[in-house]
Amino acid sequence: MKQNHNYEINYIENTITVTKKFLKEAGVIGSAAYKELAQLRKDLPDFQIVQREISKKKDKKTYGKLDYKAMGEFIKEKEEDAADTVLAEFEHVKQLSKIRSGSYAYVKTWFLARYKDEFAAAETEEEVA
Repeated sequence: MKQNHNYEINYIENTITVTKKFLKEAGVIGSAAYKELAQLRKDLPDFQIVQREISKKKDKKTYGKLDYKAMGEFIKEKEEDAADTVLAEFEHVKQLSKIRSGSYAYVKTWFLARYKDEFAAAETEEEVA
């Protein structure tokens, strides 16, 4: 099987698996991707062009409603006595996250390390209500 970053040729299944980005670039007549795809079709006329599918975890837990505001409100609600201290730490983590790529993921990881079970329970209660 010949591999390239934009496409993969499977001689067993007679398919050329291409990336979504490559297909979009190949849609522009005269572009390098267009010429490359045209050459592939010429060299391998019996092969089928298939777009690559990204595999996703079916049971992956997502936190769609979990933004900075929701995190702050949850901390205020759960940490009645120590809310100021924990909110200060939360703000510090938000500041630290700004120098990283994926800053939201950094803060979310911190938050879930502390409150994952409680937040999941609260989220379940909201859905039931």
